[in-house]
Amino acid sequence: MDSSAIGMERRENTMRRLLLVVTFTGALLALPAAPALADVSHTQMLPAAACNAGTMNAHNRIPATTGTGTTTPAHAAVPGTAFVTPCGHGG
Repeated sequence: MDSSAIGMERRENTMRRLLLVVTFTGALLALPAAPALADVSHTQMLPAAACNAGTMNAHNRIPATTGTGTTTPAHAAVPGTAFVTPCGHGG
């Protein structure tokens, strides 16, 4: 094998490693965002005990929208009193 072929093989291996690192890094960075893409059920049925002062306090402390006006999925995920009685999806 001549020196140009060896150099080409080294560059290929370096590029292959770089692409592998970039792919795994992208996957790891996207992993925490995946739950935020989940939808919230408006028909979930929770026991009455789920509606207590602690959960209502948590529901009231999570803003419904961000500073830019984007809906906050976590607000709707915490039990509240909207849609289902005695306790359902947060409203």
